[in-house]
Amino acid sequence: MDKKRKIIALLMGLSLGGQSVYAQGYSCGNVSLFCSPDTLRGAQIGAFSSVVRQQMRGVSLAGIINSVGDDMRGVQVSGVSNVVKGGNGVQLSLFNNVSSSPFRGVQLSGLSNISMGMKRGLQIAAANVSSSYMRGMQLGGYNYADTLNGSQIGLFNVCLNHPRGVQIGVINYSRDTVAHKIGLVNVNPKTRIDYMFYGGSATKANLAVRFRNRSTYNILGIGTHYFGLDEKFSGALFYRIGQYFQLSPKFSLSGDLGFYHVESFQEHSQDKPERLYSLQARINADYQLGRYTSVFASVGYGDTHYYHGGRYRRRAIVEAGLAVRLQRTSSFGNVSGRKENEYDMEAWKEGTIFAFDDPERQKKHPWKAALEAFAINVGVQCFDQFVMNEEFAKISFHSIKHNIETGFVWDNDQFSTNLFAHPYHGGLYFNAARTHGMNFWESVPYSFCGSLMWETTCEIEPPAINDLMATTFGGIAIGEVTHRVSNLVFDDRLSGFPRFMREFLGTLICPIKGLNRILSGDAWRVRGKYYKYHDYQRSPVSFFASAGYRYLADNNTLFRGEGNPYVRFNLVYGDPFDGETTKPYDYFTLDATFGLSSNQPLITGLHLLGRLWSVPVEVSKGTEMEFGIFQHFNYYDSQPVKDGTSLVPYRISEAASFGPGIIYRFPQVGNLTRFEQRVFLDGILLGGSLTDHYNVIDRDYNMGSGYSVKAISFMEFGKVATFQIGADYYRIFTWKGYEGKDLATTDPLYLNAQGDKGNASLLVLNARFGLALSNRLNLDFNVSNYWRDTHYSYHDDVKSKTFDMSLGLQYKF
Repeated sequence: MDKKRKIIALLMGLSLGGQSVYAQGYSCGNVSLFCSPDTLRGAQIGAFSSVVRQQMRGVSLAGIINSVGDDMRGVQVSGVSNVVKGGNGVQLSLFNNVSSSPFRGVQLSGLSNISMGMKRGLQIAAANVSSSYMRGMQLGGYNYADTLNGSQIGLFNVCLNHPRGVQIGVINYSRDTVAHKIGLVNVNPKTRIDYMFYGGSATKANLAVRFRNRSTYNILGIGTHYFGLDEKFSGALFYRIGQYFQLSPKFSLSGDLGFYHVESFQEHSQDKPERLYSLQARINADYQLGRYTSVFASVGYGDTHYYHGGRYRRRAIVEAGLAVRLQRTSSFGNVSGRKENEYDMEAWKEGTIFAFDDPERQKKHPWKAALEAFAINVGVQCFDQFVMNEEFAKISFHSIKHNIETGFVWDNDQFSTNLFAHPYHGGLYFNAARTHGMNFWESVPYSFCGSLMWETTCEIEPPAINDLMATTFGGIAIGEVTHRVSNLVFDDRLSGFPRFMREFLGTLICPIKGLNRILSGDAWRVRGKYYKYHDYQRSPVSFFASAGYRYLADNNTLFRGEGNPYVRFNLVYGDPFDGETTKPYDYFTLDATFGLSSNQPLITGLHLLGRLWSVPVEVSKGTEMEFGIFQHFNYYDSQPVKDGTSLVPYRISEAASFGPGIIYRFPQVGNLTRFEQRVFLDGILLGGSLTDHYNVIDRDYNMGSGYSVKAISFMEFGKVATFQIGADYYRIFTWKGYEGKDLATTDPLYLNAQGDKGNASLLVLNARFGLALSNRLNLDFNVSNYWRDTHYSYHDDVKSKTFDMSLGLQYKF
């Protein structure tokens, strides 16, 4: 480095690539992509990161990360995240604050605060975690502390030891039995938890959870058909608190008071009003049948009122049912990859076990890949033209010339076609290249060229710029994920029916690879060498499958919604902190939800996150942090609720999106055996959101570009439970409207509009809770809330909100 560059480095702190510039005790500014001085007594400004290795006595500003390695006596301000080992200051962040310990000060964050040993401080956020030790106060929707000498105030409070202070919330849990709790439900290790299934004259069918302590109990539950067994659904959420008396080892009597919130489909009706509340009293008799089951019967009286005043009705209550006691389990474990001894050890030592080590399969065939991508378009086009007899597929040389001369427009296909079907089609082009030996980056042009060919030559409609972007970039994400997931299935050692099932499933996941295996004979060829397609030791995989019942609210109403079965798949591929697996998509996550209802889309949610590049960042001892560039594909879809209003609950897309992200992994402390935090900032090249006005051909949504911010906290509590909370914020700008055009006389194929000019803010908050029932089986509960705030340039602004929730069983493979 010459003299001039050294001076610039000292003054500006130029630290590209994460290399440190040491400047003992300097007080000037430090500006760079990665700022990393030894000592700072001034201010840092970093586009992505600011790191101080010994102390910081000033202000540190960063677009994504602020990190102090040893001491802090100042203020940190960051667009997304703050990290500090030390304290005596204030941290301000949009989403996340981290203090690995110690920290004495105030943490303020939009979503999450983490402190591994906070003393004499205050945390304010949607979720707070202070493991090991905490003095002070936690304010948030969810609070966790190993040892708490202060107060927790939130919807859900958890601490292991609570010698002083108080927990105030809806649900309070502590491992000891001396903690002071003020809440609707208070739980400790001696609390007996029962699942209750019963019917009665108030709500006809009921599901509830009863928490029994020494002599008192609380019940939280849901009941259906409050008004009667008719086609119009009505139901109630309820809470009951009472006292019980154990008259004998098997028989007990109890009495309780309850509050019921009642809703129905029937709006503006005096016979079946939209909303009511009911105050109810009961006397109950319980008889123990076995160690974990009991039967009970109840008699009582209910007084139901309108919320706006006045009595609706009074009547007696008769109920009976079954209670099943929850058996505590300690068998909840992580899903690990296959052990090395599952492999043929001799073949493994010789390096002949994995297909990617086969010299023949390492050869690249770019022209075969190009021919196959071409054949995909020809095959689909001929099917549309000659089998389906589609008008848009009746091409000619004149239509091809016309398309090229017209140029690209924004088309008006439906949401699922533009923002899922086209990305899926792009994945076929991508896998034509991957199957013929191309690596990730070499396969990207095939998605682009395949889409360009289709748009210009395979339809008589003008080529669509949105299709080119969705097919190319969405195809990369879907193509690489399906390519790698199918490798988890194929195994050339097998034969017979097990082999057939694996080939069938692998082809279903990645059709192009399955087709090529059939053409080459690999689909039935049994091998003694090079038979494995994935190394679980190198890239561990966790795979979960869930099934259950999902409720989708209509216009944010509690019981005026639609219920349907669902199936969900979650997959975590690779380890983000493994420095040896750093190729694109060596780490990715998959979350796919399928709705089993004729009224709702088959694919209700598809979320892919793939790491393209990353570098480790030093934070503090025991805490790992990875900074990288990630690709995102997010797809939410729904239809209006059956027998409800005509409102679409939500519709959000992020088909082409890239940006920086951070993944933290914190050391195990106390009962918190695993804790990860993820923060992402993305630029959206193509996204979509609902519109209240634009409705042309099949399109009722706006398209555009913008940005998104995401934050996810994942916690695992020993072998008992997991908890995840996340927030996704999308801002999509629709730049090209249709103002100045006469919609009555303009051909909609050539309207060329993104939609209603303006912008939409979309916020998705998600909370997920898993409770271990056995070694592989979990109870899976998920709640998602959706807020849309759309600003129109030529219409009134519109705000809407709704939610969905699901309950099911999750199996870990």
